[in-house]
Amino acid sequence: MNLPNEIFTFPLDNQSIEAQDAVNNHQCRFIGKTCDKQSRTINYPMGVCSVSNGTNKPIICPHRFLEDDIVFKNICKSAFGTLNNVLLFKEVKLNAVGAFDFVLAKHKPISNKIEDFCVVEFQSDSTTATGALVNALKDFMNGDDNLKKSYKFGMNTYNTIKLSYMQMLIKGQVMEAWNKNIYWVMQNFVFDNMKKRFNLKDLNKNEKSNTHYHIYDLEEKNNLYNLKLVDTKSTTIANLLTAFTHQPTPSIDQFVSKLQEKIELKLGLYMK
Repeated sequence: MNLPNEIFTFPLDNQSIEAQDAVNNHQCRFIGKTCDKQSRTINYPMGVCSVSNGTNKPIICPHRFLEDDIVFKNICKSAFGTLNNVLLFKEVKLNAVGAFDFVLAKHKPISNKIEDFCVVEFQSDSTTATGALVNALKDFMNGDDNLKKSYKFGMNTYNTIKLSYMQMLIKGQVMEAWNKNIYWVMQNFVFDNMKKRFNLKDLNKNEKSNTHYHIYDLEEKNNLYNLKLVDTKSTTIANLLTAFTHQPTPSIDQFVSKLQEKIELKLGLYMK
């Protein structure tokens, strides 16, 4: 079944006072304020944090990774070995590269001198036919029981992967040149898809690599979903490039056959 999994940060069937307040006031407990996701077709925020897609629970909002600073604490331990004297900066811009989602900077005690830093990037998934997901949210907000109903939206995971892969190459090259680390925070649903589509290998955790993946999933407990770190991987830009440039080439014969079929059916013709 395809339907929302978390709305305004709570599972659909959570009837607690906290959940009702969050829904009524459109609050996001991950950012500590009103949800800031928008849709043109509703006059309140698009408060779907994650969805149910078959047996998977894909996260579709990057704010979902902000739960209790779990991901930042785990990265601090991996990058610096400590949480002490570490500051978090959001959206740090770099010319010709764009903006880093976050930078964790470790400074000397009682000083602004930087000892070390690392970059953190969030990668959530996205949906197709999102209008159907908006309809699911409308039904929920109208009090309809949509726990038993499936909505015709899908996952846009391949597009998510294509866009993020280019960012991994661009930003990863900078990190390797600087000999600093970049951590990609994503869900195992997206990571496994990326690994399969690009036939990625040699991803075992390696402290000598500069590109790292912290892979999470949602674990249900006490009628809440919580982030759980399920795996860590590492890679190099050379490895990513090798996978990117060694994709299997489709058969030209099959493509020509499709063109011939279109000629026979006169599909897609526009020249006079």
